[in-house]
Amino acid sequence: MNTFMADTKNGHKGKLLKIIAIQNKLVNDSKHFDNKTKEAFVNLGNYWNDRIEKESFTFTQLKSIANNILTYWQESIGIETELFWIELQKNNIEFERNDELNFALNKSRFRRVDIGIGARKDWSIIKDFDSIKARFTSAEIEKIDFIIQQDEKKRVEILNKCLKANKIPQSQYLKFGECWAYITNCELWEKYFNKDEVEKLYTVWTNFGTQPGRG
Repeated sequence: MNTFMADTKNGHKGKLLKIIAIQNKLVNDSKHFDNKTKEAFVNLGNYWNDRIEKESFTFTQLKSIANNILTYWQESIGIETELFWIELQKNNIEFERNDELNFALNKSRFRRVDIGIGARKDWSIIKDFDSIKARFTSAEIEKIDFIIQQDEKKRVEILNKCLKANKIPQSQYLKFGECWAYITNCELWEKYFNKDEVEKLYTVWTNFGTQPGRG
């Protein structure tokens, strides 16, 4: 191996170890992750930390490990995600970011329901971060506001249609589950539905397999 490649590999190794340290501290200090989630993050970080320090990986293997470690931070929107990339920048650690907010702006939607949930829960806070204002124009920030509002509106409309029809169309079953998860995680039930309506929706969901045309 030539000197340049050796320096590149050692530099990448050092960055990965620093990323793991940043991740573990951020997760442990978080008020938003539950203990089970924290444990999963830290266990994964410690697993790779031990292997990186003890084993000899090629540069390609190190890049693959980086992708594994960065998966969550590349595919989420939220307070911790924004803080993570801020810390990397402060430590002069450069990794290309696959920003889900850019995807939302380009497609006018969120790529997955969990990403939409993260945006709905934390956007009102992170949109005032300097890191957000540095990446997006005022018009783009307003557009993200609108995308979040429309995402919420569409999910409520799906649930209301199922409530009114007292059934879930077969083609909407998976979407119904996503809507249920969205409203639950964003704590929006009381905003849109009373207790009886929630119970009726849950009954419709649990009885899906017995609907006419099923089974």
